[in-house]
Amino acid sequence: MTKYKIILVILILTVIGGFLRFFNNTKNPNSLNIDEVSYGYSAYSILKTGHDENGVFMPIIFKSIGDYKNPLLIYSLVPSIAVFGLNEFSVRFTTALAGTLTIAAFFLLVLSLTKNKKIALISAALLAISAWHIYYSRFASDHVMGLFFIILGMYFFQKMLTGGRWVFLSAVMFILSMYTYHSQRLFVPMLIFVFFIIHRKQLKQRKRSIILFISICLVLILPLIYLSIFGAANSRAGM
Repeated sequence: MTKYKIILVILILTVIGGFLRFFNNTKNPNSLNIDEVSYGYSAYSILKTGHDENGVFMPIIFKSIGDYKNPLLIYSLVPSIAVFGLNEFSVRFTTALAGTLTIAAFFLLVLSLTKNKKIALISAALLAISAWHIYYSRFASDHVMGLFFIILGMYFFQKMLTGGRWVFLSAVMFILSMYTYHSQRLFVPMLIFVFFIIHRKQLKQRKRSIILFISICLVLILPLIYLSIFGAANSRAGM
């Protein structure tokens, strides 16, 4: 299969996947759940005032009713709400978009891992019609967005093995995923560690890339480290 045919097939799969994730998603699921309402209101407050509903300026963690929400999904809703207004579609737009783009990203990742175009195309096709992925892409879902960034982080890591220019993108994608969903803060470091073990022979020849990758990750993760130390202390103090 030629390069142009592969691109055409991926475009078709992405369009089909996008249709399944966007079509009538304001009515199915039939209403915003409590988390979606919280996401939308927080994003709307940031859009209008630059502060969350508790008056905190551009927070990196959003205090909600009964829990704390990660920032990336909420901030991604700000331009969506600015364009489409505060409604069901704008609140669900960025998750549906991330779910749709994951199809193409997954193709690239599988291709980089297997070097087999057919396997990569089949993988993308299965994701495009995956009932689980379609369902969670149809409402504001931080773990769908987290999966999108993890897949990109893995793909750029594979590219990093062949050239240093991908180091920044890989590190940024991995760390962005940690700002989407709580479990990613444990899973992503473990995944990176496994990647380092698997590719240790190739990475030995790219020590500068390793140092740069780790440095970027540490800088970007500093706010989470700060929250883990001082946020926990403040929570205990307020109890």
